[in-house]
Amino acid sequence: MIFIFKEIILFSEVIFLVLYPTLRKYLEEIAPSYLSSDWDNSGPQVDLNQEKIEKVLIGLDPTIELINQGIKKETDLLITHHPLIFSELEKLDSNSLTGSKILTLIQNNLGLLSIHTPFDRSARGLSLGLAKRLQLNSTKPLKSSRAPDLLRLVVFVPESKEEEVIEAVSNAGAGKIGNYRDSYYRSKVEGSFTPSKEAKPYVGRPDQTESTEEVKLEFLVSPKYKRKVTSAIYRFHPYEEPGFLFEETERPDPDVGLGRLGKWGNKKDLSEIKSLVSNSLNLKEEQVSVHGSITSPIGWVATSPGAGGTAIDPAINSGVDLLITGELDYHERLEALERGLTVMEIGHFHSEKVFSPWLKKLLREQFGSEELKIDIHGEVKSF
Repeated sequence: MIFIFKEIILFSEVIFLVLYPTLRKYLEEIAPSYLSSDWDNSGPQVDLNQEKIEKVLIGLDPTIELINQGIKKETDLLITHHPLIFSELEKLDSNSLTGSKILTLIQNNLGLLSIHTPFDRSARGLSLGLAKRLQLNSTKPLKSSRAPDLLRLVVFVPESKEEEVIEAVSNAGAGKIGNYRDSYYRSKVEGSFTPSKEAKPYVGRPDQTESTEEVKLEFLVSPKYKRKVTSAIYRFHPYEEPGFLFEETERPDPDVGLGRLGKWGNKKDLSEIKSLVSNSLNLKEEQVSVHGSITSPIGWVATSPGAGGTAIDPAINSGVDLLITGELDYHERLEALERGLTVMEIGHFHSEKVFSPWLKKLLREQFGSEELKIDIHGEVKSF
């Protein structure tokens, strides 16, 4: 029995590390790259192609302080909200701040990955984290976004070659939707064609109309797989001229979008809300700026971390009286007030500092403490 117990301990040590691709895949699930803004540069910033990850350190910004803490704690990977590299680098200059940080990361075998605008908009992202920290319930996006546009593939194939074509296009990427793969629809149809004299038909004869029993297959395909799927069809379909087409589709995603709408179980007046926000985010009440006034207690409220200018219109359209956000510029604030929307500004940093504990919570739900060690940086409360 003692010998067996030792073997179990050794086995647990072997599985202590998380494969880097596995971690990347999960981060893509909770912050899908298709939600990234055109100007953003989310994703790997310093990619060391690590095979396994034992320790991660999470921070809002890729500061020198965060990097030094990562080195001190012998961390394998830093995960930040804001990217280190926003614009294209012409050269790696050790005299520049960005260049110096990159070289320090490389020299200390410390990777860096950022999830910025995708995490702002995702269903389980930063906006939900802030709403949860403010004890809001029944949350939904303040302004919904679309899911990624997918292509609808329709291909006709003789029943005898059905499985072969399904396998080929599936391996090429067709039918991959979120956490599902090999997804397709199937129906029986009758095909009709007349081969020319120069044709070499799989069935039938030249200049004679032929009717065949076929199978109609329908897949959803990401545009990035279109070329591979097309190539697979031409390679594995038995017909000289395969019958297939791609159509554009559009899918709304009610869980994805800007900010969050939520409500408190009991309506609150402005002083109660200010106190709750201060306590929840560890702020002094004088750090919370209120512009406008609310004459009666409210239940529903809009929240939007960071710069909240784009949240003004959807907040007003939603019918709420209060928007809690990081910051507005002068003209945005004036517009909100003139349109009857009260705004509570808590500072860009303070509206986003829940990033670290919220992401730690999500990672811990996926990876046990025996698989991945997770530290967070800065003055933050755990969820």
